[in-house]
Amino acid sequence: MTSSVPPRPAPAGSDTGDEPGVVVHPRVWQRRVAVLRDQGRRRLRWVVGGVAVLVALCVALLVLHTPLLDVRHATVRGARHTGVDAVLEAAGLVDHPPLIDVDPRAAAARVESLPWVAHAVVVRQWPDAVSVIVTERVALASVARPGGGVALVDASGRVLAWQGAATSGLVVVAPVSPGRPGTVLGRAARPALEVAAALPESFSPRVRQVAVNARGAVTLDLGGGVGAVLGSTQELPAKLSSLASVLAGAQVSAPAVIDVTDPAEPAVGPPPPSRPQPRGR
Repeated sequence: MTSSVPPRPAPAGSDTGDEPGVVVHPRVWQRRVAVLRDQGRRRLRWVVGGVAVLVALCVALLVLHTPLLDVRHATVRGARHTGVDAVLEAAGLVDHPPLIDVDPRAAAARVESLPWVAHAVVVRQWPDAVSVIVTERVALASVARPGGGVALVDASGRVLAWQGAATSGLVVVAPVSPGRPGTVLGRAARPALEVAAALPESFSPRVRQVAVNARGAVTLDLGGGVGAVLGSTQELPAKLSSLASVLAGAQVSAPAVIDVTDPAEPAVGPPPPSRPQPRGR
């Protein structure tokens, strides 16, 4: 005859997951204990691994912020009007920050906020260098300032710089008041800027002034007492082509005005009589 060993009851207070009073077989109990121990070991490995990663990150940050990895070499290219110092200050490179703290996109955006800068690229070069490549805007014309002097602007109307007096070059006259460098001229100046940017090479050196009135009508001063009336900027390519044909095909004697408001039928005539100035009482 074979004798069987009765199942051993679970210790009092043990978390078996069974109802009170239920007897658990020893093998089942041992299996449960092994599973709990294995889960504990896995949790311990995760905790130890997390602590190790955290320590490694702290060490890496400390190493990356050592003086050996500070920005010690910064080069700037293309900042002919802006100046190297202004670019370095805008990019946040003046105080030699840690290279890891230099955000190329944010630094480029700050450089592009400078009046002359159209586009900027900032590149980190490990272990201790940064290069900044700048593409500057092109001055198109000057606009008189109410307080004296002129403002240089590009084709978009962005004010690039203030000058004490107008230099040689194209002048734009518009019912606007230029703001500080970095701002943009008001909408009323757009027709004149559009014409100035579209002037063909055949006669653009001859144009001294592009003027627009409050109604958006554009006129040109071609120098030597000769002017041109374009009207609105509608059909602008055809109007400029018609004006170029008139200037190339016939000698226009001053004083004269070339009217190309209808580009299909340009007309040349004397300038309109000037209005008499009212006399003071």
